[in-house]
Amino acid sequence: MKKYFKYLGLIGLCILSFYYTNEIALYVKNKNPLLQSINEVKESKYVSSIDSIFIDNNYIIPGLSGREVDVNKSFLSMQKNKSYNEDLLVYETIKPTISLEDHKDKIIIRGNEKKNRVSLIFEEESELTKYLISKQYQIDLLLNQENYNLSYELINNSNDSTTYHNIDKYLNKKKANHQLCYVKNTIPKLCQNKYLFKASLIINHSNLSLNKNKISSGEIILVQKSLSLSELELLLNQIKYQDLEIVYLSELIKE
Repeated sequence: MKKYFKYLGLIGLCILSFYYTNEIALYVKNKNPLLQSINEVKESKYVSSIDSIFIDNNYIIPGLSGREVDVNKSFLSMQKNKSYNEDLLVYETIKPTISLEDHKDKIIIRGNEKKNRVSLIFEEESELTKYLISKQYQIDLLLNQENYNLSYELINNSNDSTTYHNIDKYLNKKKANHQLCYVKNTIPKLCQNKYLFKASLIINHSNLSLNKNKISSGEIILVQKSLSLSELELLLNQIKYQDLEIVYLSELIKE
């Protein structure tokens, strides 16, 4: 019985020793000037997340992820030089409470306006798309049975399962985005578990003068084939005038 209490006492001493060793190590670490420097800036570097917004129960505007400094990882990344370096801060992403990832049944109607970006979507390959690609614009092209062998960013819009599987294989090979589905009036079965989107603004030859003035940050612009090259230049100038960046749709909608 005495041996039992003896062993129990030794175990207790080990636990207490381990606890106090950890406490001392933590105290010493917290007194480290490098760690103190990181702790001093972490609040100023905090960015809160922005929730997605629901529109009319069917549509959604994606939110934005926030970030906060991961103190321990930042400390480890700076230990080699033993001095504070803001470029070596490590951040942890803060997911929005209402996130696009949890609401894929909703249709994305535009990107978040805080990004100061827009996306241009084209119905098919044309002189307009070739021109924009030659100028290194990031554009998206609707994908259907006729144009699935194009080599730039594509969007699946096919209802035919055979064609879809061929497209899927090709896109994986080219590493293009095939997680987006353009929705007109109904949602195709092949679009399940993909990101659904709809154009927020349609621009063509007949409405250019009116609709180009409606462009704002977050716009998903469907450019129809009736637009001429000179009219396209007017559209680009309007976007540039508003200091908006043209990006792939995948970039516009990501949180």
